[in-house]
Amino acid sequence: MFLRFFITFLSIPFLLFGCSKQNLTPPDTLVVAIDAEPSNLDPRFALDAYGQRIDTLLYDALVMIDNKLQIVPHLALNWKTLNDTTYEFTLRPHLTFPDGSPITAQTFVRVLGQIQDPNFGSPLMSSFKNVEKAIALNPVTLEIHLKTPQASFLTDLTLLKALQEAPKKSNENSKELPDGSGPYQFVKKEGNTIVLKRNPNHFTFHPKLEKIIFKIIKDDNTRVLKLKKGEIDLVQNALNYDSLAKLSQDKNASLSFIKSPGISYAYLGFNLKDPVLKNKKVRQAIAYAIHREEIIEHLLENMAIPAASILSSQNGYYEPGVKSYEYDPEKAKKLLKESGVSLPITLVFKTSTDIQAVNIARLISDHLKKVGIMVELRTHEWGTFFNDIQTGNFQIFSSRWVGVTDPDIFYDVFHSANVPPGKNRVFYTNSRIDTLTAKGRVTLDLQKRKKIYKEVQKIVAEEVPYVSLWHFNNTAVYSSRIKGFYFHPQANFLPFLDLSKEF
Repeated sequence: MFLRFFITFLSIPFLLFGCSKQNLTPPDTLVVAIDAEPSNLDPRFALDAYGQRIDTLLYDALVMIDNKLQIVPHLALNWKTLNDTTYEFTLRPHLTFPDGSPITAQTFVRVLGQIQDPNFGSPLMSSFKNVEKAIALNPVTLEIHLKTPQASFLTDLTLLKALQEAPKKSNENSKELPDGSGPYQFVKKEGNTIVLKRNPNHFTFHPKLEKIIFKIIKDDNTRVLKLKKGEIDLVQNALNYDSLAKLSQDKNASLSFIKSPGISYAYLGFNLKDPVLKNKKVRQAIAYAIHREEIIEHLLENMAIPAASILSSQNGYYEPGVKSYEYDPEKAKKLLKESGVSLPITLVFKTSTDIQAVNIARLISDHLKKVGIMVELRTHEWGTFFNDIQTGNFQIFSSRWVGVTDPDIFYDVFHSANVPPGKNRVFYTNSRIDTLTAKGRVTLDLQKRKKIYKEVQKIVAEEVPYVSLWHFNNTAVYSSRIKGFYFHPQANFLPFLDLSKEF
């Protein structure tokens, strides 16, 4: 389930000339700076973004999401649905781990059994709660039986990785991290450095670089400095927009900058139990009052695209014909008058202490003030902020969903059965949405499912439980010696397999 809240598109590269080269990285090694430490690299326990992105290099799944956000075979040669609840996967022949031991259907039966065991403690257990049983019919044939039809099952299956035996809750600091069959192998983690080496015997991927080294550098200025000095080859989605803007104007750095449409979604959420915000015209007025383009230009340095839905336009389920809310303060004022609420309105807007989030909230507050909505901005450190959102202690909040690929997210965030402690944190209730989202998750016919989510998106856009703000671009700054860079829409690290270096 996590992955869903978690292509090469038209990209815009820029070359920034003239660089000091006194500290060049090795020619056979890609050195990548990341801004946070992955909590775990064991795919049975990794939930954070960096853990899962590095895992794409270390471990293989039966199926994977390609550059067009489609589910395609990977370790599985193919699959077929025997009925609405039974899938049969045929594995590629002669698959092995790097030490030569075989990868078989029983490998997946074992790993799935661990994930489903409550005593094992895998946070992925909820993703596979609908699996009734898995059977290895023979070494290359795996049969998985579901309790009920599940349209998102193949998306969730990308989380199930082939790995060798390892103790419970293995840690990336330990040699006990389970071996995978991926295009790279884990070597070590020392301090703030994670080292991977190429797997020369991968069945399909043939990385060009011998090693990948991840440097955990939490300070944005330090990442920029090391890029300029040549100590870092690449930073992906880990520089703030001010740094990106400055680098694009820096004539003393031999760096390339690239951006591409992403799928992470920013939104404004409403507490629909609030006596003012339960009024649809008030919510629509707020949507019209926000000048998204101004925020994107001045605070996000044009590194985002206005959004109309949780799903990005890259998603096959995206519906372009929804109600849109272009900046129109006069329409916002008119709707407020029609709403019947007493003006001026004062609302509490909660956000985290992240500098960018605070600046965005301030500008949104200015926009709302112009139409007669006063805002009291309250910032909290992440733990307090998230707890308030989970418990309904807010009127308005800003947040995001990262890496959305499957439309089943609409069930999780808008079905009335999922109000807190579920993910429907805005307390949205609509019987038609309940019916449609429940139906969408068990409808296997693609065209019928698209029709369902077309209606869902239109209702949600009209009702405005969220104000859709924007989809963030993927961004990267990298040494001009790096060749072949592109983005996967999920911003995972599989494109690193195609990179090479020139000197």
